Amino acid sequence: MIDSVPQPAAGEALLSAACREAILAERARYPHPRSALLPALKLAQAEVGYLPPAVVAAVAEFVGVSGAQAQELTTFYSMLHRAPTGKKLVQVCTQVPCGYMGGDRLLARLEKALGIKAGETTADGAVTLERTVECMGACHRAPMCRVGDGFVENLRTEADVAGLATTLRAGSVPATPGTRNHDCHPDVAPPSKLPFAYERVLLPHQGRRTRVSLAEYRAEGGYQGLDRALKQLTPAQVIDEVKQSNLRGRGGAAFSTGMKWGFVPKTPGPKYLVVNADESEPGTFKDRELMEVEAHLLLEGIAIASYAIGCREAFVYIRGEYVEAGERLRDAIAEAKAAGVLGRGVLGSSFDLEVHVFLGAGAYICGEETALLESLEGRRPMPRSRPPFPAVAGLYGKPTVVNNVETIANVPHIIKRGAAWFRALGPNEKSAGPKIYCLSGAVNRPGNYELPLGSMTFRELIEHCGGGVSGGRGIKGVLPAGISAPIVPASKLDAKLDYEGVQAAGSMLGSASLIVVPNDVDMVRAATRMLEFFRHESCGKCTPCREGTAWLHEILKRIESGSGNTADLDLLLSLSKGITGKVLCALGDFATSPVTAALQHFRDEFVAACSGRGAADNWSLRP
Repeated sequence: MIDSVPQPAAGEALLSAACREAILAERARYPHPRSALLPALKLAQAEVGYLPPAVVAAVAEFVGVSGAQAQELTTFYSMLHRAPTGKKLVQVCTQVPCGYMGGDRLLARLEKALGIKAGETTADGAVTLERTVECMGACHRAPMCRVGDGFVENLRTEADVAGLATTLRAGSVPATPGTRNHDCHPDVAPPSKLPFAYERVLLPHQGRRTRVSLAEYRAEGGYQGLDRALKQLTPAQVIDEVKQSNLRGRGGAAFSTGMKWGFVPKTPGPKYLVVNADESEPGTFKDRELMEVEAHLLLEGIAIASYAIGCREAFVYIRGEYVEAGERLRDAIAEAKAAGVLGRGVLGSSFDLEVHVFLGAGAYICGEETALLESLEGRRPMPRSRPPFPAVAGLYGKPTVVNNVETIANVPHIIKRGAAWFRALGPNEKSAGPKIYCLSGAVNRPGNYELPLGSMTFRELIEHCGGGVSGGRGIKGVLPAGISAPIVPASKLDAKLDYEGVQAAGSMLGSASLIVVPNDVDMVRAATRMLEFFRHESCGKCTPCREGTAWLHEILKRIESGSGNTADLDLLLSLSKGITGKVLCALGDFATSPVTAALQHFRDEFVAACSGRGAADNWSLRP
């Protein structure tokens, strides 16, 4: 470990002393210095503006890795730039659902207001405008864009766009980059009564825009679960309590959380907990709210889980776009350490715990747990072959548990109130406990809705919570797990919203990210947009995924343009069979869902497009 800032070599002279000091601090933060490579590249980019080869080489030298190792990261992550950009980088989300909820229209208006096309920079170098296909985690506040590190949401009118353009040209950012229009997009339950009584436990302060402080959290009973775990339970008893609760992973896999913890060997040596906060699935934004508001709930869950598996160093891997969430979580960690809740001697016990926040740099594949571990180790994020599984050989080759943010947020309540209480929430003990449903797309009240798992159907959630479909339109279908699961057609909207119910409807619940697709959205265009996402986000490691997603997207573009033929439909299905089950991770399988499900339920729209009789171009005219 370096004890002081070394004198800069020739390449390092490109970086200021302050930047080198910051990189040094990052190096000291991790058990292995290479983990500091991605943060170091981001620090250098923040200073220089982009990452030319000489700067990349300087960062590599300072971190202690080869230039090739550093360069491979700059060519992978979308948030690392190898060419200069404007002083303000504006990224407009056009993915499903943002695209058909006004994202494409917003992009066109910004192009007109700024006098440039997407991918261009204004003549004065003030603004670079980009069209993005990756999700920004603000689907419920569409249309939106990202300006620098902040979000500007609910940009619905020409006046909104004109004001934003004027502000950007002046060289500043909106006064409140996280502005939300509460009248249009409240993140709270609607005034109408739910068909049952329920008190939220994961999002008790919904509608709030500031972080719950440590004092507030403890006044409301916070950290009592951790206190009980440390003083009354052994690690094995904590694992057993979580196992008995039937808590299943909320990130999509739905695997038993307690069983996953139990796989960690009871051998001496370092063990790690990694919280997966790389929330990049289109239609998903629950973890963002948990981290921005309920940071201490997450930290208490992290501390309990770490105690249970014998971890002394935990990491929260947050997607790079969630800068505000990362800052708030770091503030909460500092607050907790100052009060003796984290750090050495947690709550006066012999248990020590350090929690680190690590921000990615724009890569959907990092949501896959082994690719996330590769990224955290400073490598190009590509899925690992399994076995060995992370519980045996994970971060730095040590036993590691990887859990989703929402999963961990349930843990304090289980330990405080007991497994029986948790199982009693909801009608199905196999799918027990509270669940946050992300609701977006064509509904009057998009937002996060916490309910007992399986307590509502698709239709009831849309009507009771979402306030019905916007504009009085009908429903074509619902994507229940973002764009990664088959669409559920309108004929099956009475299925229960739990793992078994959605599976019976021909899809999967996943992370419960429901995107409502109205009946006037062209499914050919929707499928094309979704395949563009998977093509862009494929890491390229597996040939069927790398090549297959590209060909699926090209064929869909051909069909959408009116140049396709019905033989292309069989080709799409044949290509999909060549991808499914033949890749290391689930991304390849996910990529085929928009094709196979759309053809199963809406084949007539594809046939019409092939014959030049596609739907009217009303995609970008959403109110």
